[in-house]
Amino acid sequence: MKNSMTTKFLEVPKAATSSFERWIAKEYLAEYFSGLQEDERHVIQYFCNEMRSAQPGPVLFFGCGPGLNHVFLSAPYQTELVLADYLRTNLDELDTWLREKENAHDWSDFVRYTLVCESGVEPDQAAIDQRIAAIRAAKIRLMIADASASDPMGPASRGQFATVLSPFCAESITSDKGDWARYSRNIASLVRPGGLMLVAALRLSEQYRGGPPHFPPPNRA
Repeated sequence: MKNSMTTKFLEVPKAATSSFERWIAKEYLAEYFSGLQEDERHVIQYFCNEMRSAQPGPVLFFGCGPGLNHVFLSAPYQTELVLADYLRTNLDELDTWLREKENAHDWSDFVRYTLVCESGVEPDQAAIDQRIAAIRAAKIRLMIADASASDPMGPASRGQFATVLSPFCAESITSDKGDWARYSRNIASLVRPGGLMLVAALRLSEQYRGGPPHFPPPNRA
């Protein structure tokens, strides 16, 4: 299936977190997204409910990692879809799925549950396939971004998005709560006036991993 996807790789400032050099996207997906876990059910339901107030326009998923778990709920609202992350390897993983390449991750359980949350009805396979096709056919940009920068995606992106979703991002790249707050403000600068920003954060989590290294979030209480 063809789409109008473009990829833009910005230079990442050296001040950004360097510990992710050992990050392995496929191991992260295998660890947390081999199936639909209970916490993801709550997040998807929350986002689906809140998106009902979203204005049509460009939708940004900031710090999406290699995951499309929340992207499918944007289909009824987005005129353009931007997937932004700090790591090129994560964007490569997204590209694998978007272009229907071999060994792409299977997101069908997440699509099915998204449709359940939207309609309250169990979807058939045709509805699941239709939502997958809608995302693959969308106008999509893949961009490298850095939450530690005052303009995380460059000055041209400031205040440009009708909706920004950034779950488990700002607090997952630092163990310092002050940095967490600063990164969150930087991400929020991407929302246009009157737009919508949706976030979710880890709670009571000691660490998470994406390959051999473990990463400590600041929100441990």
